[in-house]
Amino acid sequence: MRTSTGLALALLLTGVGPLGADDRDAVRTVVAEAIKAHGGEDALAKLRAVVRKSAGQVTVSGKEVPFAEEHTAQLPERCRRETELRAGAQKLLVLVVVNGDKGWQSAGGAVIDVGAARLKELREDAYAQWLTTLLPLKTDASLRLAPLPEAKVNGEPALGVKVSSKGHADVNLYFEKKSRLLVKSERQASEGGDTVVKEETFSGYKEFDGVKLPTRVVQTVGGKKFSDTTEAAYKFPSKLEEATFGKP
Repeated sequence: MRTSTGLALALLLTGVGPLGADDRDAVRTVVAEAIKAHGGEDALAKLRAVVRKSAGQVTVSGKEVPFAEEHTAQLPERCRRETELRAGAQKLLVLVVVNGDKGWQSAGGAVIDVGAARLKELREDAYAQWLTTLLPLKTDASLRLAPLPEAKVNGEPALGVKVSSKGHADVNLYFEKKSRLLVKSERQASEGGDTVVKEETFSGYKEFDGVKLPTRVVQTVGGKKFSDTTEAAYKFPSKLEEATFGKP
């Protein structure tokens, strides 16, 4: 699939020319205010290790199927996702694990090694999720930030920040203008060999151990809704066992 001409042009225009001092200051201000809105630096540091339990619907072969999921992560290098799909009386457990340069998956059967192309896709997903934890935007010197034009997300004005890093696709993050909460992540990605636009919109924010996090996440791939997480809860373990990210 190809992205729309309008989006491609917008991405091109926002990447032209060096940033002026005013732009750099504006981006730093948005990031600082967003970090504060989500609970502050000490609270967000808890996201270095996180377990999220969630439920919702995912689109499979054109039909919405309920799911329940547990996602354990030490981003951007390690994550484990266990998803139970529930189609009527039938249940299917889908497992995906990424541990640095290795990955495994299974869907109701034997565990197999993830191929190089799929592993790259999964690692890009983990990188994009890592950016949504916000602290890297302030602390990681390898990330380049630039302002994006104001947009409407969930019907409300939002301020945009483009995040660039060598070896990764650009990720556009949007923060609600009023609250500074993260409301959207957008990027070009490879999915099954096609280039698509992946979007996630975030809402239903609640506080978990001092961190404000979304309980609803809607993901679209190539302009089509892929999943709708309608409830979520988070925990921040002080330690995760190495076996968590080992080969199942």
